[in-house]
Amino acid sequence: MRYVQKPAPRKNEIFALPLGRHYYGYGLLLKITPKSPPEGTDPDEWSKSLWSKTRIWMYRYTKPTTGRPTEVSIGPWPEYSYGSARQVASELMVMVLQKKDPVDEARKQETNKTTFAEASEGWINKHKSKWRSLKDVKILLGHAQPLAHMPVRTIDQRMIVDALADLNKRHPEQARRALRMWAQVFDYAKAMKMREGDNPAAWRGNMEHIFPNPPKNHNKHHASMTFKDVSGFVQRLRLRQVKGHSAAALEFQILCASRPGEVLNMKWSELDLINRIWTLPPERTKQNRQHRVPLPERCIEILALQNEYRTGKPFSLLSDDFVFQGYKGEALDDKSLRELLKRMDLPVHVTPHGFRSSFRNWAARTRINGERIDRDLAEMCLGHRVKGKVEEAYWTEDELDQRRPIMDAWAEFCGAC
Repeated sequence: MRYVQKPAPRKNEIFALPLGRHYYGYGLLLKITPKSPPEGTDPDEWSKSLWSKTRIWMYRYTKPTTGRPTEVSIGPWPEYSYGSARQVASELMVMVLQKKDPVDEARKQETNKTTFAEASEGWINKHKSKWRSLKDVKILLGHAQPLAHMPVRTIDQRMIVDALADLNKRHPEQARRALRMWAQVFDYAKAMKMREGDNPAAWRGNMEHIFPNPPKNHNKHHASMTFKDVSGFVQRLRLRQVKGHSAAALEFQILCASRPGEVLNMKWSELDLINRIWTLPPERTKQNRQHRVPLPERCIEILALQNEYRTGKPFSLLSDDFVFQGYKGEALDDKSLRELLKRMDLPVHVTPHGFRSSFRNWAARTRINGERIDRDLAEMCLGHRVKGKVEEAYWTEDELDQRRPIMDAWAEFCGAC
């Protein structure tokens, strides 16, 4: 009877049908399952109710790809009458005769509606475990605002070029970085069947002819201050530390020869004030490994002052509060250090990160107790790798005690002691 079309059932006939599947020919069937009673309803009384069952029209067919029978939902009765369900079943039958799978076609229609913003979100969720921060990712994807609500399958090369035109005029390098990230989103969209065809943001043989690379600058580094001028600058900096978190954070960064982001995101739980050690966890370092920093005495004084600014909270080294806080208890923004340098009328080329170069140049020319500073120890003070993978597997000491005199001498040179 499955392949013989039955006459249209009446309403009272459908209400009288028992649980199970009831076939009406050419793949159309009515699936009846029990429905849970509403809270506070007597189960026995509910079982006698006409609405104690869920009735759903289904279409049963053989999958063209596997040859196995399967079912797809059409819709609930009585929202879908017998006539409406029969019409949908006929359309699905034509699709199967054309060797198309109704389930796969429905998925394609759904993915065809996926916007670039949704594809970007899916790509981020798939890969976010690889990144220490999503800040740069969101900034670069934010440049795709003109494309955000477009279906990812309809975006072509011309749309991408137009979306990046203004950014490319102002910041060419940022435009190329954004383009590389967009290309990864399109690759993800293609892998997830959200679009077909070539990647419109691909670089090789495509965008390289539209956004050519500028001439390479092999000497491009973070601009730094001459190490001989650092001492005078630190003295000026200390005059600005009247409840000034930015000035305190910058001096702390200089004395530790650390990266700005490492200092700005430092938490009290990372500090051992008794032994004067700051321990950065692997996820907060560029090398993705733990780095211990021996703290000079002046750094302990800065931390004591920062603790005084903590309002309404008792001191605890187990706290996850940021040491250098901005508004609402969040970490200071890295722009705060750059703005501070501007307010101090320094040359435009001086950057917070450049003070690491100042330290390295000082270490290359300094003697402690008549001996030059060992090159490897100087590099380890900066948190750089000085060992190969094999050597690092056996050499596990971080030479903290050997690095402490170097950092104390640097703090003394800076006039902080």
